[in-house]
Amino acid sequence: MWIVCSFLRPLTLRLLTMLCLSLVALAAAAAQEDWFETDSLNLGLGPPPASLDRDTPMAVMENFLFLTRKGHYSEAAHLLDLSDLPQGQQAEIGAERAFQLSVVLERKVVIPWSTLADRPDGWLSGSPDNNDTGRVRRSILVDRLELDDHNVPMRINRIKAGEDADPVWVFSRQTVDNIPGWHDLYGPTKLEASLPSWARQQSIWGMYTWEVLFVPLLLALAMIVAVSAFRLLRRLGDHAKHRSVRFVARSLPWPVAITLFGLIVGTGTKRVLVVSGVIDAVLGPILLIAYVVAASMALVLIIDEIFDRISVNTPYELADPKNAHMRAMATTISAARKAVIVIAVLAGTGVVLTSINTFNTLGFSLLASAGALTIVLGFAAREVLGNILASVQIALNRSARIGDQLIFEGHFCTVERIHFTYVQLMIWNGTRYIVPVSYFISDAFENWSIEDNEMVRPIELTLAQGADVAALRKVFFELLAEEDPDEVAPLDRAHVHVTEHSVFGIKVRFEVPTANPATFWDIECRIRERLLAEAHRIEDETGRPMLPPPPQDRPEA
Repeated sequence: MWIVCSFLRPLTLRLLTMLCLSLVALAAAAAQEDWFETDSLNLGLGPPPASLDRDTPMAVMENFLFLTRKGHYSEAAHLLDLSDLPQGQQAEIGAERAFQLSVVLERKVVIPWSTLADRPDGWLSGSPDNNDTGRVRRSILVDRLELDDHNVPMRINRIKAGEDADPVWVFSRQTVDNIPGWHDLYGPTKLEASLPSWARQQSIWGMYTWEVLFVPLLLALAMIVAVSAFRLLRRLGDHAKHRSVRFVARSLPWPVAITLFGLIVGTGTKRVLVVSGVIDAVLGPILLIAYVVAASMALVLIIDEIFDRISVNTPYELADPKNAHMRAMATTISAARKAVIVIAVLAGTGVVLTSINTFNTLGFSLLASAGALTIVLGFAAREVLGNILASVQIALNRSARIGDQLIFEGHFCTVERIHFTYVQLMIWNGTRYIVPVSYFISDAFENWSIEDNEMVRPIELTLAQGADVAALRKVFFELLAEEDPDEVAPLDRAHVHVTEHSVFGIKVRFEVPTANPATFWDIECRIRERLLAEAHRIEDETGRPMLPPPPQDRPEA
């Protein structure tokens, strides 16, 4: 009984603690109001017009756009929380802030109408995974705009001024304070202000006429500069005298071209002439992707150039037993290249998704809904992903290195490249054999370059029944002594054996030790030819038959 009580007492304490914490949380949630309370709201503006609707977030945005487009900035000021302004200046500064905010909204913001509820409590119906749905809201994020090197939110808040007043929705006090800075950053530049009036009129899709003319010209100019820089670096890489200059010029043509294109377009649309929000919402993610791609390509191309510098030129040179360390280095660099590409793609994708401001939280919405998308893409690209993982497996376990010579499906091949999805093998006759990586690692093959390159190559000859094997053995060792000792070694592994005897003759196995799989074929064929020639010579000189008789002279089996 004492044991049971001792066990239940801590459990009861835990349950009581959890219950108290839950009650405190519920009380805090209940105490939270559905609005922000303040003593007064815009006393310096006087009473708002009777027709002004500030009951819902959508109504506030619709009324503000309608009034500012009509030029009624004094009335639109009632849709701003001017609490931080002196009461005597609220009317004058409020109208100015309303004008500036209308410019910022028109030129920079893509209004998220789907999150602006048409209910006083800001309630939205939708998926429970979305933080904006299924709850009462008193503050709504319209957008995040850059200001002073960081992003600042633009919000619409629900304000209750006094106990007897009804709560209303207005642009938040912090948003009103940030309007001048946004207007300086995104408002018309001096160049735009100097354009003729017809160029500053709105055209198709809500864009200005100057945008329809300026953006295509800017893109064409950026493309011309990028192509020119690309060709200049290519030419410099081919003809530069200094090695370091050639290295840089060969590594960076694409990254420099892409970066210049992005800088010209970005500077032209943000500093020279500030484009409207619709164009910026499209160009912003594209430029961000361009910068990420340029940085990723710079890393990969620099690694490729380093690989070309420190490695030999051909797979046959890598296959030389003296270059075993180069094969390992080449495979390691190839694996590093793959790792850089994968990391760059993942990091770049994350940066792009989390940095996109279009429709407020598009990037985070994509991340939140990535589960179903991942299943679809994973099923569609399962073969590709499997091959990529298989290529990483080859790079890690070193079962086949770049330059290794092997027998794959009956072909004598040299590993030329290990790509993401396939292995490029060069057959001895110069043709290329392309094998999917997943199939390559699932099939057995002989690797003649792994660990130790030494091997014994057999030469089998069928001789006559009374052939002088000892004479040919002596000739065989003399032939081996004439070969390059670096190619034929060690000689203590050279042997001659009679392996079979039948009515057709005897089979003799001449074992040739070789240290280089790349040259054994020539040596094997050359020694075979010399042995046959010596067999004919011995037969002519001694009259003793060395080779089997022609087929028509053979006895029937």
